[in-house]
Formats: sequence, structure tokens, C-alpha cells
Amino acid sequence: MQFNRAQIIIIGVLAGLVGILVYLNYKSSTPDVLPTPSTGAVSAPRSFDFDSYLSSLKDSVSSETWAYINEQTEAANKPEARIYEIAAIANTWDSIGFKLVGAHYFAKVAGKINDENSWFNAGLKFYEFAATCEDTSMQIYASKEAIVAFEKVTALNENNVEAKNALAICYIQNDLDIMKGVQLLKDVTRRDSNNVEANYTLGMLSMRSGQVDKAVGRFETLVRIQPMNPEFHYYLGEAYSQLGRKMDAIRSFETFKGLVPDENAKKNIEITINNLKNSN
Repeated sequence: MQFNRAQIIIIGVLAGLVGILVYLNYKSSTPDVLPTPSTGAVSAPRSFDFDSYLSSLKDSVSSETWAYINEQTEAANKPEARIYEIAAIANTWDSIGFKLVGAHYFAKVAGKINDENSWFNAGLKFYEFAATCEDTSMQIYASKEAIVAFEKVTALNENNVEAKNALAICYIQNDLDIMKGVQLLKDVTRRDSNNVEANYTLGMLSMRSGQVDKAVGRFETLVRIQPMNPEFHYYLGEAYSQLGRKMDAIRSFETFKGLVPDENAKKNIEITINNLKNSN
């Protein structure tokens, strides 16, 4: 199965969900994953002001570049601005490494064109930034802007599963709306039971919420779809092990060992296999 750029980014972000889910501590015996209400006080991240951020970038570029950007910005901000003028400033910011500002103007382009591809491109730009940003307030801002764009995509084409996968991850990240994200992923798997990204995310969510039996189903689906993917066999083995299905776990870990290229991973999983074989 070949992945396009959007799918690769989505799968790459999933690893980051693991750390987030550890802190969410939600668990349920119902068919859906439900978050446990928090009883402790959680400090809210500081708000992010895009205009202030944009103004602060003047000292980050040369005076010549700033003058050029001002010319492009003036043209792009006119009410009668043409699409290519807005796209020009979007590409300038993107090319010099200020991806959030580039995404802002790509969203303006999408607003002018208002088609599926333009909104998806804008959403992907915000999504990419949120996936790599370490500043929580900026990450939340970018995730929310990505949500706006991807919701435009799904409104124009409800069958765009890539947008739904990305939208779900945006909701789940930073605890914006976990249940909405889960329901979006479930909708994807209802439409396409073999969708790798949705099954993987739901499998990881189930593992981290203690719903290991549901995780088994997800990872069994994944190893059927991609039998040569070692990661899927590893997580299936982990799920079997947690359920006490020792022989199934050993079989999955043995398959993982045969597929994974890293020698350290092979040695570590051999220890796990031997521990399972020697356990009562």
C-alpha cells in the first residue's frame, strides 16, 4: 500500500498521541472511548495572538526581505486582491520557514477559491505546523485553524477520509474534543473498514484507555492489511500479552522479530519472548 504525503504525516503524528494519552487517563466499558472528568486544576495555556506574532517577526528577517514582504502583504490584503497575489505572500512566508504565517495565507487562498483541494492544502499546512511545534499555545491555535479548514473539506466532500483522519487527530491532540475525534475515526472505518490510519489511531487509543480487547481487533485488522509491517505485529503482541493470551503474543512477537531490521529491537523482543515462554 502506497501512502501519499498527507497519510505519511498523519501516521507520523500518531506516535505523539501516545504521550498525550498517558496524561488523559480516560477509560470506559462502553463501545465508545469516554474521557474521565479531571478533578484537579489544570492551568490553561496562554492565549496566542496571531497578529502580535506576525508583527514580532520583523526582527527575524533582513530589512530587504521585510520590505519585500510588506509589498506582497499590501497587495494581498486589498479587498480586490487576486488569488495569485495572496498565494505569493503565502509561498514567501512558507519558503523562509515561517510555516504558520504561510498557512494563514493559504487559508485565505482557500477562502477565495472555496474548493476541496485548496481547503485541504490549507488544513495540511496548519496540521504540519501543529505536529512539529513545541509551543503549546501556538500548537492549539494551529490545530484549531486546521480543524476549520478540514471541516470545510468534509463539508464539500464527506467521503474525504484523509481529511477526516487529520481532523480527528486535531481534535484529539491537546484534548480539544477527544470524543468528536473518536467518532470521526469510527465514521472512517464504517466507510472503509480497512483504513490503516483510522484503525491504527483507534487501536492506540484503545490500548492507552485500557480497552485492550478492542485494540486486539484493530491490530488484527492491521496485520491482515499490512502483514509485512512489524509495528502492527508488535502492538498486537502487546495487546495479546495484556489479555493473557501468551501463545498468541509469542507468535506476534516472533513475527515482529522476523520483520524488524533493527538488531537492538530483535534482541529486546527476544528477551520479551523468553520471559513469556518461562512465565507461569
